[in-house]
Amino acid sequence: MEPRQPIYPEVLVRPNVRVPMRDGIELVTDIYLPAREGKVVAPQPALLLRTPYNKGDSNSAQAMRWARHGYVVAAQDVRGRYASDGVFTAFVQEDLDGHDAIEWLAALPECDGRVGTWGGSYCAASQGAAATQRPPHLAAMCHYFGYPHKYHVLRQGGALDVFYISYMVYMAGDGKEAQADASVKQALYDMRFEEWLERWPLQRGRSPLALAPSYEDLSFELINREALDDFWLHPALAPAAHLDLWPDVPTLHICGWYDHYAYAHPDTLVFTRLIERGHQNQYLVFGPWTHGNVGRKIGETDFGEAAELSTLIPDYELRWFDRWLKGVDDNGAFPARAQYFVMGGGTGARTGDGLLDHGGEWATADLWPPRADETRQLHLAPDGVLTATPPNVGPTTTSYHSDPDNPVPSSTGVCYTSTRLREGGTRRLSTNGAWNQVEGPHLHGCTPPFLPLAARPDVLVFQTEPLAEDLIVAGHPVVELWISSDAPDTDFIAKLIDVYPSNAENPGGFALGVSEGVQRAKFRNGLEQAELLTPGEVALVRILLRPLANRFLKGHRLRLDIASSSWPHFDVNTQTGRNPSTDYDRRVAVNTIHHSRQYPSRLVLPTVRTEREGA
Repeated sequence: MEPRQPIYPEVLVRPNVRVPMRDGIELVTDIYLPAREGKVVAPQPALLLRTPYNKGDSNSAQAMRWARHGYVVAAQDVRGRYASDGVFTAFVQEDLDGHDAIEWLAALPECDGRVGTWGGSYCAASQGAAATQRPPHLAAMCHYFGYPHKYHVLRQGGALDVFYISYMVYMAGDGKEAQADASVKQALYDMRFEEWLERWPLQRGRSPLALAPSYEDLSFELINREALDDFWLHPALAPAAHLDLWPDVPTLHICGWYDHYAYAHPDTLVFTRLIERGHQNQYLVFGPWTHGNVGRKIGETDFGEAAELSTLIPDYELRWFDRWLKGVDDNGAFPARAQYFVMGGGTGARTGDGLLDHGGEWATADLWPPRADETRQLHLAPDGVLTATPPNVGPTTTSYHSDPDNPVPSSTGVCYTSTRLREGGTRRLSTNGAWNQVEGPHLHGCTPPFLPLAARPDVLVFQTEPLAEDLIVAGHPVVELWISSDAPDTDFIAKLIDVYPSNAENPGGFALGVSEGVQRAKFRNGLEQAELLTPGEVALVRILLRPLANRFLKGHRLRLDIASSSWPHFDVNTQTGRNPSTDYDRRVAVNTIHHSRQYPSRLVLPTVRTEREGA
């Protein structure tokens, strides 16, 4: 498929149009109109982007391009950001404001009454929020790397994702307090979030956000609300909890295996849940990507040319909206409701730029996750063995010490905790993407010598024998751990790893992290209410790993690592039973994994047959 050519040679721009919301607050919007010989060509369908990141320069090229393809394009600063009025409250206002913006745009004389919405990350989440209000003129959506349930991305298994606090520091640098006082802006721009990690837990009034009280208040609201209570179920915060309200409009969902939002299982299942409710024209694309990066080189790994989204679907957004807003054939760009990338199958050699050739290919399905041909159960056995044979022994355990003052570095490519750079932009404190599970300068808190993470005494390793045949895992793996601890609370982090055998290019092999999950023990029986452990008592902890599709090749090993920290991805559990992000006391815990006939800890894997390529 070749890229589509523009239809109209000119674009007329109406900058800084003030759009009234129902409460009188005005949101500032740039309008781009297709034109020929200085005159607007109308009416046309409209496309709307609502962003907290500045509607201006970074979006103008895309808006100009789409206008040339025959769309009225609107880019809007959300409430309280940049040129728009009001107070930014992070998500809460996006349902009503989104509805009002869509309906205002549809009423423009240049619009034919059909409005599509697009955008990634926050701009995707705001689309889901608006959908809960059923705007009559919403006709199609395209959201990528989104998160329509805020609790499940801010708190995964009950553990706080520290990224969101660093995100608030970043956002405050362009917030209203910073706009009003240049010295505040300079101080926030000069701040290095990694330095504040050494002062965790943060203190209100003495945090990196003390100069921007509105953002500090938002941050501490996120920190203090550990449980999944009614606050988190507001339609703007949890559109995925209100799918019965969503209108039946064509929606394209784009996700990545190494995007931190893939943790939010209600998000990745929105596609399927809408189909189950009878919604038509729901499509999903799941690639091997990090947040916003749809290329082939992810972390220390090269997934091949096929992994490029532009290779799979050139002009995918344009083809999507042309199909549903203009009735133009998409030329087979969306051959099935779900297209997902099966990682693996590469040579394992190093590429010219030193990356691991892991490779991969696309597969299709009617739903996500695809229907499993078999659910494999691999049991954790003594001496670090992962086996299909159920345990047939009496009480056997493996214990380790979890020390909050010496946490395990985050290492599976989805730690997005960031710091601002003085020269502009941001830097992730632990590099994203697919990496060998070895310490290094790319991981926060590591110092030489850089040893395998499996060498740490607080990391338990269970692995299979070399596989006798290829194994494709596709879906949402689950780890069921029977545990005990001498502490009232602790965390359990499970990491799924594809282990390459040793060769000349990779002496010692290559342990490729492909998925990870976390569960805070006090939320093991439900996220709605904490239930502390009874020290020494055996309890079941279920860990939901983030979704994936990976081909474990014949001769590789499948490995499961268990630890009790992943810093600075998640806040480190102080193991006192209190909120770790406000608790100044810390204690070492002795955590124990049980693997016996009575307590069969196991890894549950949804698998598909290799011969049908996961279809």
